[in-house]
Amino acid sequence: MLLAIFSALFLSASAQITVTSASFPASGDTLKFVTDISPSASLNAASAPGGNQLWDFSSLQNSQTDEIVYQPASAGVYSMSFPSADLVLIGQTGETYYNVTNTKFEVLGFAGSDPAGFGLNVLAKFAPAFSERTSPLNFFDVSQQQTNLSLPFSTAALPDSLFGGALALVDSIRVRTTTSRLGVVDGWGNCKIPSGQYPVLRLKRTDYTTTALDVKVPFLGWVDLATLSGGAGGGLGGFIGTDTTITYRFYNNVEKEEIAVATMSNDLSTVETVRFKDNETTAAPEPFGTPNGAGIQAYPNPAVEYVRFDCSNLPQDDYTLKIYNIIGKVIWKEQYTMAGTRSIRIELESFKKGTYLYSLVSSKGNIIGTKRLVVLKP
Repeated sequence: MLLAIFSALFLSASAQITVTSASFPASGDTLKFVTDISPSASLNAASAPGGNQLWDFSSLQNSQTDEIVYQPASAGVYSMSFPSADLVLIGQTGETYYNVTNTKFEVLGFAGSDPAGFGLNVLAKFAPAFSERTSPLNFFDVSQQQTNLSLPFSTAALPDSLFGGALALVDSIRVRTTTSRLGVVDGWGNCKIPSGQYPVLRLKRTDYTTTALDVKVPFLGWVDLATLSGGAGGGLGGFIGTDTTITYRFYNNVEKEEIAVATMSNDLSTVETVRFKDNETTAAPEPFGTPNGAGIQAYPNPAVEYVRFDCSNLPQDDYTLKIYNIIGKVIWKEQYTMAGTRSIRIELESFKKGTYLYSLVSSKGNIIGTKRLVVLKP
């Protein structure tokens, strides 16, 4: 009996993997991902903590595909500003620089379009550098970190519509963000995606990101904009506040891509999106664009003040229209009962400049269409 118990304990312990720095991205790596922006409500990403679990994501669909290409830091235009960087990601909106050690894969900062969407070029550095991955990673590991970002620039470069009254007299503005991150490796087992099954550790990551805006006032220096404007923030009020993002991340000790990253609602009741490792997953059939198929189209696109979603050939049903930000988090959704042709207009006052995804989903979970929406601001 004792031998059986010890054998069971040994087999259980041996099933727990350790994720090391061998899984960190390196120069020349191309990581491929698929994102399901409307996953099934039955996914068990937020199961209770513990070991020897099976997270079955085999029903995930291909809404969009992405590739991330890591290059040596020297390939970046702004590499001289990040002397300790080893890698760079070069995208359409700018460059992100990373430092890689045996224990950390950390982001140093970025150069390009500002994160507040004001249309300015910025050079931003995290203080301190922010760890995206750590090594070694084991069951029960807990990590905490906090980083700050400060972006000062002249108000002369900003749209006049953002200011009113006395705020128009300020000389400079400063965007301050503080991100606190808590990571807990709370589970181990196997994660099944459409292209295979992998032994994994599950890490629950909670990010609290607080954004504040300061203005430089003559004789007073830097003043918090919310205080100066009575808490409203003027035309910039939409940028102020704290956002919470909760993700469950499934890591394998060999694959460099996360096997899956599930973005959750704040109460953990809903899986909003899942990004998962792409092993040449075939896109799910989509009726959009077929002669008799249902469809959705955004106009104008790019949009500035409003966007109109034109829906066509819809069978009678309840539909949910969703808009996602660049990290796949649902930022707007509304349910409609529709049939045939219907146009839905949405005002974009509260939307920041940037690229979004929109999707129309039937009551049975069928995706009518998924496309990109670009929002511009004057």
